[in-house]
Amino acid sequence: MGAKVELKHGYVEASADRLKGAEIYFDISTVTGTENIMMAASLADGRTVLKNSAREPEVVELAQALKKMGARIEGAGTDVMVIDGVKELRPIEHPIMPDRIEAGTFMVASGITP
Repeated sequence: MGAKVELKHGYVEASADRLKGAEIYFDISTVTGTENIMMAASLADGRTVLKNSAREPEVVELAQALKKMGARIEGAGTDVMVIDGVKELRPIEHPIMPDRIEAGTFMVASGITP
């Protein structure tokens, strides 16, 4: 996407004047990686295609929120997503779905207590 990425003092720093659309293949399907690239691609110049993208409900939820903001995203919930960058996103109000991991943790905790 044209960003300069450096590791400095234990931190990853990325910078770019303007990101450019690209084709990105994830070797391993990753929720956080997919979500980060979705957000970056929403404001990048041109089209970004994500292959082997994560399909979890949280990714679909983020796509819904970004689309409400004006992003152009197709294929959320599938292994191939296409994102056409826009010039700007607008603020929205959007309810956030419950956290599945947290819910599962409480279920296990309740099951192991007397």
